Amino acid sequence: MPPRTGTREKKLNTLLVDGNALFKTGFFGASSEFNKEGVHIGGTYQFITVLRKLLTETIYHQVYVFWDGLYSGKLRYNIYEDYKSDRGKDFINGTHTVDESEARQKFRITKYLDELFIRQIMDEMVESDDYIAYYCKTKKEYETLTICTNDGDMAQLINKGIRIYFCNPQIKNYVTTENFNTYFNYKVENAALVKSMIGDTSDSIRGIKRLGEPTLLKHFPEITKRKVSLEEILIKADKLQEERKEVKKKPLGVLTNIIEGVTTTKPDENGESHDLVMGMDLYNRNWKLVNLKEPMMTEESLEQLELYLDAPLSPEGRSIKNVYTLMKEDGIDWIIGERRFAEYLIPFKKLMERELKNNK
Repeated sequence: MPPRTGTREKKLNTLLVDGNALFKTGFFGASSEFNKEGVHIGGTYQFITVLRKLLTETIYHQVYVFWDGLYSGKLRYNIYEDYKSDRGKDFINGTHTVDESEARQKFRITKYLDELFIRQIMDEMVESDDYIAYYCKTKKEYETLTICTNDGDMAQLINKGIRIYFCNPQIKNYVTTENFNTYFNYKVENAALVKSMIGDTSDSIRGIKRLGEPTLLKHFPEITKRKVSLEEILIKADKLQEERKEVKKKPLGVLTNIIEGVTTTKPDENGESHDLVMGMDLYNRNWKLVNLKEPMMTEESLEQLELYLDAPLSPEGRSIKNVYTLMKEDGIDWIIGERRFAEYLIPFKKLMERELKNNK
């Protein structure tokens, strides 16, 4: 797929924000952040503050925030019905359990972003991960991307010209191809392979029975050194079992599980899980679920993306004064302090000025 075209010839820095991930990191991580009226504003304040940090550290020419919609994830649910089953999301009716404070703060953030000339994109069916992955896949040659997320699945998108700012407390830093192994125990090229084998508990994706990352790396250390294929893993697993047989050792159960594609079912009403031998079907299914190099998009989402990406934004009704008003209403000014407030707004003001200049 060719990169998107554009008229800009100089270097272009773009910030792609996983809206739900950044919001929830702040909402749950700053659960004790209240304004002077005693209203929780941790999600709003942390979202805006992390965004400000990113805008302060790098000059971005454009910023996009991608949100999950009511049915986002349904394309994966159609492949695997247990997908995100532990999150209380209903892919049939489009409902998701959200408390009043969470809904209120998320809505307020969309108001801030609208005032700040930040484009927001959401599709009912497509996940924000896929939007960001598609953008990475079609980025302009002269474009440098920064992704903001707390989702380790997106690590597989890191490449030349693409870095990730992980907003989760465990990393809270920019991760690139150069420092990837400071934070992850395998080569970046193997990120999707590792996830497809061990599964992802946060998304209820079940992998090989009894296979965790330490065990996988113990038997297949080459994953830490170079790009490895699933075929290599299966061949070596079979070889390791044969070597054990030659010295009269029992075969390792986890290697048998890898060779036969053994996984477990979701616990039943009694809390019991059962083995399920799937062979290559397990690997093929999980690869489709985790491989962001082939994002799951719909025709409607692609049309929406192309419509919004480079479309000019009207300055009418938008102003830094409106942002100031929103912050006063939410009580963010009280947390920041009146004397620091003008300084706090500077990165946002500069972003708005760049957008105004681009739209002339």
